Amino acid sequence: MAMRRNGNLGAFIVTAFSMFLFALFSCGGGGGGGGGLPVREIFVVNNGVGDVSVFNASSSGDIAPSRTFGSLTRLRSPADIAVDPGNNEVFVANFINNSITVYSRTASGNVAPVRTIAGASTGLDFPTGTAVDPGNNEIFVANAFNNSITVYNRTASGNVAPVRTISGASTGLDGPAGIAVDPGNNEIFVTNNNNDSITVYNRTADGNAAPVRTIAGASTGLNNLRDIAVDPGNNEIFVTNGSNNSITVYVRTANGNVAPVRTISGASTVLDGPAGIAVDPGNNEIFVANNGNTITVYVRTANGNAAPVRTISGASTGLDGPRDIAVDTGNNEIFVANNDNDSLTVYSRTAIGAAAPVRTISGAGTGLNEPVGIAVDPGNNEIFVANGGNTITVYARTASGNAAPVRTISGANTGLSFPTGIAVDPGNNEVFVANRLNSSLTVYARTADGNVAPVRTISGANTGLSFPIGIAVDPGNNEIFVANVFNDSLTVYARTADGNVAPLRTIAGAGTGLNGPSGIKVDPGNNEIFVTNGSNNSLTVYARTADGNVPPLRTIAGAGTGLDLPLGIAVDPGNNEVFVANGGNTITVYARTASGNAAPVRTISGANTGLSIPVGLAVVP
Repeated sequence: MAMRRNGNLGAFIVTAFSMFLFALFSCGGGGGGGGGLPVREIFVVNNGVGDVSVFNASSSGDIAPSRTFGSLTRLRSPADIAVDPGNNEVFVANFINNSITVYSRTASGNVAPVRTIAGASTGLDFPTGTAVDPGNNEIFVANAFNNSITVYNRTASGNVAPVRTISGASTGLDGPAGIAVDPGNNEIFVTNNNNDSITVYNRTADGNAAPVRTIAGASTGLNNLRDIAVDPGNNEIFVTNGSNNSITVYVRTANGNVAPVRTISGASTVLDGPAGIAVDPGNNEIFVANNGNTITVYVRTANGNAAPVRTISGASTGLDGPRDIAVDTGNNEIFVANNDNDSLTVYSRTAIGAAAPVRTISGAGTGLNEPVGIAVDPGNNEIFVANGGNTITVYARTASGNAAPVRTISGANTGLSFPTGIAVDPGNNEVFVANRLNSSLTVYARTADGNVAPVRTISGANTGLSFPIGIAVDPGNNEIFVANVFNDSLTVYARTADGNVAPLRTIAGAGTGLNGPSGIKVDPGNNEIFVTNGSNNSLTVYARTADGNVPPLRTIAGAGTGLDLPLGIAVDPGNNEVFVANGGNTITVYARTASGNAAPVRTISGANTGLSIPVGLAVVP
């Protein structure tokens, strides 16, 4: 998800969260019959971590998947990074999946974290900044969504509660973005993006604690604050300002509407959306991560329109939306968190130019890039994944680990525009894709590969498409069913429809119960359509030929259902079951004819499952 913090953090987070919710609204397409397989399997795409997990369809409880392929790193839009050289660890704040992941300092490749802090008890809520204090064995995290600072034991792991939380009206926190800890002076420094302020707290502050100092006002030069670094030895604070491409420096004890002691700004600085900042007092240098995919290095005392002493940039660097930077002077390395490709890149501290990283942590081999929709073709033993990064990747059905795709549909000719829903029709050798961003449906040959044009495209004002999320194909009746999230409708088209065509039928209106329809599945044998509604936690069922403002035949909704942001859906008519992927990290299974506040017959959930915002779902009978 390529998002840049070019406005204030509030706008950035709202935009990011909106994009994220849209990314979640996906369908579990699945075409074709198939049979002959000894075990029913559930295929789940986890948007939160960019991988696919496979479970036995009869599973229940907190069970590990039978196999997983995709990124092991658990990096998900990494926003901030901190290095602890003494304990040889790297800490990363991942704001999309609300986690802190910890890696060995020398980790490389598609490696799993040594520890992960995540879960409802943690209080993490779009973490955008992190700092580590090895002396006091604590981690400090700035949470943008709930305006809080949460503190954890340095070795914390799992769904752990913070040891302290700074939160409340008196704190002055307003869109906290960056955080730095100064153990020597027992203080925490926080940049607040929404009100352009820096708030300082006692290191052990807890609860609704007022700041000990606040830097704010017209004289400060603060503008769309990103990150902060403190230099206790020289008694200075360094801040990146995104909107005016500047670095402002203040006395460490500054308070009130004070002017900076120095400002780095101007064309010669080549600052380009400065986001992360780190200071290296020993070598008298400042390191800046710029959204424009560069790392710029300045003399620590630089002022005015100062050119960098070194710049890291170019295709070889692997920089992609760098959001934060940390320097490890003991090992002469720079660590960078790349938001746009979910990676960490490490460079020599003195790297310059188009320098390749010395190490990279990422799961690039899979080609998965914000996976949101999945379909399985048992007859041809293949899995099709729709990636929000405008690709369709195809894998062997039994793929495991960091498996490369067997085919990839990608490129300008494809017409892909944030594809979200996908369905495969093996009988007619076609793949159907719902593209959310341009409200279109694109159809490809099942074996398409590369930068190929669709064989047909449904698009235009007559179609009734409005941010289509889920898609299902019914080859027997030659129809396509689409869930449109923006206008709360289901539209039905001839399977071979092309161009700006009106739907054959439309289900829409107050009586339908549709509310944020996301996943859709058709059951031709029982002449029914199943739809998950993400906005009201319901599953609605309609007659296959329903048209207009018609009520559902059945509705599953209520506290007993376990539905929790239902997104993906799959129907197994042979076993009379319906499977739902819930954004709340569960898979719930219901009798096919269930109605009302019906409890699931099975639930897959828990830390062992590896579920992380599951969005797409498919079941192989």
